[in-house]
This record gives sequence, structure tokens and C-alpha cells, in this order.
Amino acid sequence: MTAGTEGAATEARAMRSMLHQLDSAGITEVLEETFPWTDVLPEEERQRFATEFTRTFETAAELERWNVLAQTIREWRATAAVHADPDLHRTLSEPVEEDHGAVEPPEARH
Repeated sequence: MTAGTEGAATEARAMRSMLHQLDSAGITEVLEETFPWTDVLPEEERQRFATEFTRTFETAAELERWNVLAQTIREWRATAAVHADPDLHRTLSEPVEEDHGAVEPPEARH
């Protein structure tokens, strides 16, 4: 294990311990300060992000695969971008009226 990897692992253990000391409101507050884009998420979504972030952080730390956490953050940032654009949010939230038929499996499109 390199010094950088060992340092990251130690930091991950410390952060995991801190997360366990906070209640869900405290975790949400910390994440709102860390990720300002969460301000545009509805309250329920902010809480879901905090729960998913915590769980994914612990998974990433255990596996030493930080791309797992990075993917979660990218997905939630994209969700926030949709909430920040009222027209896009409305379009994506409306039921789909048209049926375009069955979708072929990816391997059939070659």
C-alpha cells in the first residue's frame, strides 16, 4: 500500500466514524455545505441523497473503489440540474403519451 493509498484509507475510516456520530439531519447539513447544488433538490430528495451518499461512501471505502462514490455524486448532481430547470423537470415528470413500440436489445442493433 502506497503512502497516498494508506492516507486515503485512514481518511475514509475517520470520515466513516464521523458519519456514524451524526444523525440524518447532521449528515444532510454537512452534505449541503459540501455540495451546494443540493439546495435545488426538494427536501425529501436531499435526505435520500444523504442516505445514498453515506451507504455508497461506506461501500467505496470497504472496496477501495472510489469510482462507486463518484458515480453516485454525478447522478445526484444530474438530478439537481433537472430540478434547477423547471421546464426540463416538467417535461421529464409528465407521463409519456406515445408508445414507440418494443425496444430491441442492444446486441440486435448491430
